[in-house]
Parts: sequence; C-alpha cells; structure tokens
Amino acid sequence: MGFFLYLCRMKQYPIVEYFYSLQGEGANAGKPAYFLRLSGCSVQCAFCDSKNSWDRENAEELSSEEITEIVRGCLNFARDDCAKNVVITGGEPLLHDLNELCKTIRTHIPNVNLWLETSGAAKFSGDFDWICLSPKKKCFPFAENYAKANELKIVIENSDDFEFAEMQAQQVNPNCKLFLQAEWSEEKNITKSIIDYILKNPKWRLSLQLHKVLNIQ
Repeated sequence: MGFFLYLCRMKQYPIVEYFYSLQGEGANAGKPAYFLRLSGCSVQCAFCDSKNSWDRENAEELSSEEITEIVRGCLNFARDDCAKNVVITGGEPLLHDLNELCKTIRTHIPNVNLWLETSGAAKFSGDFDWICLSPKKKCFPFAENYAKANELKIVIENSDDFEFAEMQAQQVNPNCKLFLQAEWSEEKNITKSIIDYILKNPKWRLSLQLHKVLNIQ
C-alpha cells in the first residue's frame, strides 16, 4: 500500500512525443539532442507546426522517473562520449511545473545539458543550461522571463514582425543571442527580406529550420 501511495503522489507530465534527433533551429542547430514534447499551449499560433501538442488527450501521462528512464534508454546516452542534451519543448512547457522533472533528469543523467524552448507566456520553473525564448504577438512573455533567455528567436511572417522583433530585443539581457526565423509557410517569400534586414542590423542572426530543410524528425 505504501508503494502504491508513492506512485499516486508522483507528479505526472503529459508527454506528446519523445525522440532523439538534431536540434534544427537557433543557436544549437545541428547538435544532437533528445526531445521531450509536453502537451498544452496557451498561445496556439496559427502557424504552429506542433498543433498535436495542444490537446492533452494526445499525451501519455508519465512521471519524471519514467521520463528519465526513457531518455536513459536511448542507446547514445549510455556512452560517456555522446552528447547529453535534452530539449524540453511543447506546446508551452512552462504551463507545467518543471522543477521535479529537471531535478530527476539531472540526478540520473550526470553532465546532462537541459535546454528549454518556450514562448515565455507562463510562470518560469525548472533548472536549465540554455533557454530559447520565442515570444508571440498574441501572448507576450512574463516580464521576468526575458532576463533568463540565452537566445531570442522571433518568427517572421511578414514585414510588420521586424518591429516586434526589435521591441522584444530591448527586453532581453545584453548577452542574449538574437535570431530571426522565417515562418515556414512563408519561407520562400520572406527569407530574402530577413537576410536584407540582418545585413543592415548585424546584431541579428538567421535561424533556419534545418530539420524541415533536410526532412528529418
């Protein structure tokens, strides 16, 4: 009975999918990482490429211990010479209290690097080595989340988004890396404008969605 009660008390996280692949975007593009996609999103952008994460019915409820065992079970993570990068993404992962999940992963996977992908539109939790903040116009980040960002990634859908990007860049810390990324369905139409903008404003860097260009998960 005691063990049963322990299982009942363990925090559950709704996981939509988990997989080992290459980070396709931003500052860590091209690096191998294990992805944990949590369900639930308070932003729900029209151009979202992971709408399957919005509905909790699509998710599997797992404890932090179960999630950690899944990550550890990846063959590459068993070798000390392999990269131990774990990306927690969504949906909007900050809708969940990530403290326990981060603590459990760090306890059982030594030298792990925990990365977070977030819109910042929820209260911050967790312990991360790298935070990618990608604000959206329809739901701005919590004010305190800007200072935590290691990189700011703005999705550019049309020319009006450059002004939004500059406004967001004023909020982050001076060491935050700045990226502009084309909205995928407009990529052929807007990429040249992004390149021209970066040439005139070199504090920004171009982020490509390599996983889509190369057709990998």
